[in-house]
Amino acid sequence: MSFTIIKKGSPVPGEYEIEGEITAEEVAKFRAEALATIGADLKMDGFRPGKVPEKILVERLGEVAIIEEAGRIALEKHYEEIVTSVKIKPIGSPAVTITKVAPGEAFGFKIKTALLPEIEIADYKKIAKKEMSASVEVTVEDKEIEDAIKELQQQVAHTEHHQKNPEDHSHDHGDLALPEVNEEFISKFGAFESVEDFKKKIGISIKAEKEKKEKDKKRILTVDAIIEKSTITMPHILVESELNRMLGELSSQVSQMGLNVDMYLKHINKTLEDLKKEWTPEAEKRAKSQIILNDIAVKENITVTDEEVKKEVDAILNYYKDADPMKATVYVETMLTNEKVWKFLEEVK
Repeated sequence: MSFTIIKKGSPVPGEYEIEGEITAEEVAKFRAEALATIGADLKMDGFRPGKVPEKILVERLGEVAIIEEAGRIALEKHYEEIVTSVKIKPIGSPAVTITKVAPGEAFGFKIKTALLPEIEIADYKKIAKKEMSASVEVTVEDKEIEDAIKELQQQVAHTEHHQKNPEDHSHDHGDLALPEVNEEFISKFGAFESVEDFKKKIGISIKAEKEKKEKDKKRILTVDAIIEKSTITMPHILVESELNRMLGELSSQVSQMGLNVDMYLKHINKTLEDLKKEWTPEAEKRAKSQIILNDIAVKENITVTDEEVKKEVDAILNYYKDADPMKATVYVETMLTNEKVWKFLEEVK
């Protein structure tokens, strides 16, 4: 056996903890992968990225750092097997702590995860049929197309102004002369047969966006109705996980404004705890929504393939170099399964 479970159990309702070790021999199998991962991001004079010799990597980072990375990779590879061995049904992203790293010794870890909670779910098929079958006619007015094109004209005028006036760093230029909507103008946005074709495609794009909003609205109404008529035991760790995800979303948004979360909180005169308290009802709703979707997936045997998951995870890790592979895998499995559940509910007859 490549790993040993030392301790397992549910310290609080709805949560489960696993303490264990992966053998030193098993961790050693991932040493080369660990060196490649660490070396890919390490910058050293005289060496191209990913080409730093192993001896220098060990001298620079230390043997323990190499073992820790190899252990993390081994834990990621064996996560499903570890969870299956203790016969639990986890939900959401696990909290993983490394408890022991030493040359020649087993790699210690602790996994804390939420369990699929007890749920008495409402008649989701009946609810979905009612909410999803509501007919909504989506139309696009000529003015909406004209407004969208005007916005594109303003963007082009703004860009051309700065190209001609590179020393001007302001954003308020008054009323700039808008470019004519002709063949030259539409070529900036893609290959179109004519101005009329351009306007037609703009209309199609607007309609698609409005249809998506209507679909999202139906999904929200559906899951809200199922939550209202269901009984769910809510694990605290799931609510906390949603709060952390919401904070991550906030951090991403404020960073685009050149701020960080601390600066934003100071600006709105609130603490992190104030924000979490305000957001808790929404976090609970998000968590309940996920529990509902998971329960339907189990009941209807809705699954995703390893190939589907791997494709999306590889794309994420390629774009976000520092992403945690284990959390990326859990995220992708959840998102892909959710979408399949929604398609199932949308097609209920």
